[in-house]
Amino acid sequence: MSDLLVQIIFGWPAIILSLAVSAAGILKKGPWMLVVGGVLCAPFTLYLSAFTYLHFFAFLLPFFQFGAAWAVHAKRKILAWFLLLPLTLIIAILAFLVLTQFAQ
Repeated sequence: MSDLLVQIIFGWPAIILSLAVSAAGILKKGPWMLVVGGVLCAPFTLYLSAFTYLHFFAFLLPFFQFGAAWAVHAKRKILAWFLLLPLTLIIAILAFLVLTQFAQ
């Protein structure tokens, strides 16, 4: 049971849920949803910060979501999308790496 809980908190369910809640927060103009997305993303980014190449940048990813929450609150929707972009790119790159490792 505890292995499943760790996979849910640090794995793909939390990553996808964080991104989905953040996108819904921008679309529905709810900054609190972006804060929830940042909190959901925090365990994953702490785990990702152990990776050598992303050490400091991964730690900053939830703060981009918190910045997007501020941008939604300030009615700057396009800035909020741009602040969500780094997390989206890191998730897309990680998904690509995970999916292509099994193709070999």
